[in-house]
Amino acid sequence: MGMNLNNAASQQPTARYGSLTKSINIDQTLMLIELTREFESVAAWQDEALFRLPQASRKRRQEIVRSVLRKFLEIEDDRFVETPLRTLMTTPTLGPRLKRDLLLAQYLRTTPLVWEAIRDLTLPHAEAAARSLTGSENSEIPQAEWDAFLEGRLRQYTNTTFSRTRRHITAHLIKFGLLEAQPVPGERFAKRFFARFHEPEPGAFWFSLVLEFAESGWTSRSLDYVTGRSWTRVAYCTTPAYARFVMEEAERAALVVTEFFGSEKQVTLRGPDPLGHVVEAIRYG
Repeated sequence: MGMNLNNAASQQPTARYGSLTKSINIDQTLMLIELTREFESVAAWQDEALFRLPQASRKRRQEIVRSVLRKFLEIEDDRFVETPLRTLMTTPTLGPRLKRDLLLAQYLRTTPLVWEAIRDLTLPHAEAAARSLTGSENSEIPQAEWDAFLEGRLRQYTNTTFSRTRRHITAHLIKFGLLEAQPVPGERFAKRFFARFHEPEPGAFWFSLVLEFAESGWTSRSLDYVTGRSWTRVAYCTTPAYARFVMEEAERAALVVTEFFGSEKQVTLRGPDPLGHVVEAIRYG
């Protein structure tokens, strides 16, 4: 299920979601995606994936394999489709940080509830902290805010699935570097969560932005939109200043061209195949 990018800037819930109770392991996911290069057959890949995953119940390992297939890969008959994402994720020369940032955007595209949590909780608290002299105070996201957010988004839930969904979101945002957790003194399991800005690898930002443009049917948008309200800027919880730097790098790499229309600076994708152009720039640039 993909995010409706045309509604990305809306602060109102656009959908109700099911609970999130299954976690993803970043290192295992990267390993399983890279493993697709060793097998032409999806069935053979699944058998090997179950063997290579760390010891766990067979049911849990099957869940992991199905999740990787659903969220990060495409198949046709018994073969993997050579998508731009798979091309990048299986390029040996790409660094682990870039692959994690690519993985983050794809995870959010297929898990829109977490993207909305970034938009409505993580990013606002990170911005409030940046404006404040007492940053850590404003960067904390209290449990009451997590609970109010989920109550407005989940279709139906039990106390158990509600708390597991909250733990899923916070755990995954910590894994990807958008949250920091601190223990609560005197409490064994309780934690406090603090929003953090993230600075993704430029190539990951470019890749996600080109997908956003393609899904929305755009070739051009204002620089203010790209660096302030775009799905990609929100997904990476980055600052407008860093997003501007990334777009300056994109222009240096001849991926976009910028020009003024009136007083507004516009970003336009270059070439007849912007996505292919970005993939090549990431792989060989």
